[in-house]
Amino acid sequence: MFGSHLFTTQKVSLAIFTMKKKIEQRVCLKFCVSNGITATESLKMLQKCFGESTLSRTQVFEWHKAFSEGREVVENLSHASRPSTSVNDDNMEKVKEIVLENRRVGIREIAEALNISYGSTQHICGQTIHRFFTTIMRRHIPA
Repeated sequence: MFGSHLFTTQKVSLAIFTMKKKIEQRVCLKFCVSNGITATESLKMLQKCFGESTLSRTQVFEWHKAFSEGREVVENLSHASRPSTSVNDDNMEKVKEIVLENRRVGIREIAEALNISYGSTQHICGQTIHRFFTTIMRRHIPA
């Protein structure tokens, strides 16, 4: 269990590192645009500096164009995503009740009983298990 937590922590750390590298490159692109450097020349400079972790050619050209048109922000803009309708507290409680009734019940059976998708049921089960183990860990392992 601790190994999987470490692996997850490493994945999160890698994702944060990767995001920082992308933002660094966008800052460099913004600098290039403000100094009149073309997108092609900017790409070559980024490739020399960042090597294999350089943004793709398409991304470099899209960001170069955005900064040329006056964009100031280097971070991604938030956008509306489709809200989850199945993964909610009510369904999480129902899943918990079903599992406590029969610990050998399958995900497909739970999904059919609640009339929600298999993927949503997996997600709920994962969250429920994570909460369960977190609670147990807090109770049994001194800080």
